[in-house]
Amino acid sequence: MTAEHRTVSRIIAILETVAAADAPVPLHALAGAADAPKSSVHGFVRGLVHSGYLVDEGRGYVLGAGVHALLGPTGTTLPLLLGETCEEIAVRSGETVTVALRVGEDSVVYVHTEPSAYEVCYSPRLRQRRPLLPTSSGKVFLALADEADRVRALESAEPAAARTFLGELAAIRESGLAFNRGETVPDVGAVAAGVHHAGALIAAVTVAGPLSRVEPRLDRFGALAREVLGANGFAGSVGTAD
Repeated sequence: MTAEHRTVSRIIAILETVAAADAPVPLHALAGAADAPKSSVHGFVRGLVHSGYLVDEGRGYVLGAGVHALLGPTGTTLPLLLGETCEEIAVRSGETVTVALRVGEDSVVYVHTEPSAYEVCYSPRLRQRRPLLPTSSGKVFLALADEADRVRALESAEPAAARTFLGELAAIRESGLAFNRGETVPDVGAVAAGVHHAGALIAAVTVAGPLSRVEPRLDRFGALAREVLGANGFAGSVGTAD
């Protein structure tokens, strides 16, 4: 018989309590559910927020993007919500289209992809954490984050990637698009656009392929992504950090 691990049991109790709730769960309720002092639970909660499994809503905690990224398509409605949108972008561009989530303070995770029409194409690995920078989706998340959040994330980024991003920041905020031209993988280029729902940035959609093929078309692919997202009610305002 496997012995209970008290810390693991308390963390599971916290996550299960938040998952079952219809509203943000305050710290004192989580302490009760975990049968632990508030001081101990506060430490667990801070770690879960940092890693993206919880989000602090001010009046309590809700599940974060990390849970959806871990569970994959069967555990989240996001691929279902964006499936037809991504499929249209993929068909019209011919390239691989991917949905990215920001998970925690310094990571992105790809949770859904629509394949390219080309035999030679970009094939992303799903449900694996990768640094925000220099990914195109990470640039979108950071550009549209509040200033304090952006400063914290840039402190942990590679200095060269942070400098490149800061040089692109104004253009990303103005256009709503972010680019990666061989910065992560030498022969892969990508453009990302934010996905907005109910006034909030909930994800990013990227269009990517071999750099030699897509580089001259990235601006067009970005405009296409924003066009399709807008037609389906997922485009935010350009020129603001909404």
